[in-house]
Amino acid sequence: MSYSQEPLRRLLMSGKIAGGGASPEHIETVMSDVYLFDDVVYKLYKNDNEFFNTNFRDLSRRETRIAFTRSDFAWNHALSPSIYLELQGVSVANDQIRFLAFDDAPEEFLIVMRRIAREHLLFERIVSNGISREDCFSLGSQLADSLTKARTQRFSGYNYFETFKANIVDVHNFIKDVAEYVPFEEVQAYIDFLETFRLNNRSLFESTLSLELDRGGDTHSHNVVVTDGQLLLMDTYPPKDAWLIEHHLLPLYRIGTDIWGLSGNKELFEAFVAGYEETAAIKVDRSLDALFVTYSALIAVSYHYMLQRTDKSKALAATRFHSFLRTYFKEITASAVK
Repeated sequence: MSYSQEPLRRLLMSGKIAGGGASPEHIETVMSDVYLFDDVVYKLYKNDNEFFNTNFRDLSRRETRIAFTRSDFAWNHALSPSIYLELQGVSVANDQIRFLAFDDAPEEFLIVMRRIAREHLLFERIVSNGISREDCFSLGSQLADSLTKARTQRFSGYNYFETFKANIVDVHNFIKDVAEYVPFEEVQAYIDFLETFRLNNRSLFESTLSLELDRGGDTHSHNVVVTDGQLLLMDTYPPKDAWLIEHHLLPLYRIGTDIWGLSGNKELFEAFVAGYEETAAIKVDRSLDALFVTYSALIAVSYHYMLQRTDKSKALAATRFHSFLRTYFKEITASAVK
């Protein structure tokens, strides 16, 4: 009989775990189940998402899933130790969850986190219009500072022309999974644009951009906490090893595009970029906007449409972001024709 996580999921939902009690709030993402109790959160990476296992990282095998969970916790704990508390090995026996050490071969590892009120997520702040230009400037500045502290290793020998080719394949697979919302012809137009940009700028990709690679992460507005004006990153360990190294500006564009796309206010995006530039002491090459905004928006549209399948509250964000992408793409392609 194949292994099932269902007994563990059932017990977590019933509150039968330390720090539990009443049944928790349950959030299902593309690759994980998250159980939110009053003060503590348990995160379990799923073993049975066929789409994710096929296209991104195969978490169906216990050894691979546990190794990924350990790496995920190490990265996120380094960024936000006040949120990422511990890694807990667990097994199910006699209808109870047992805590085990790693040497005792637990069935799963749960990531244990401090619960953050939903209203402190940057995503919630944006969609409720609870963010100002001053906030965005400060957040951009803090993002630059956080990434500088976490990026302790320099990378060389990578060819971003080839790396981004793989990224295009990944985002194509991602957007194809929501074909009921984004028609084939529209998807192909976005993918063709990214590939044409890459081919037309091969020398840039193979020289300057290849020298600007750094530690990457799955940074977007659902993974940014804003508490008393302080920015904290969480859940940013990338789902693919290939995404561990990215262009150093991609976190700026992923979060910045969320701010712009979900708010519909470009001035907030500009303030976010300005704050980042000031603290990082750099000038962002804005000729990369068309590439990275389109790429980031494609990821975001796919993600929000996937989320709305199990969380109808994300439907408005999905359609709002899709509308932004269509408008933005129309503008940049019209400008290119001129």
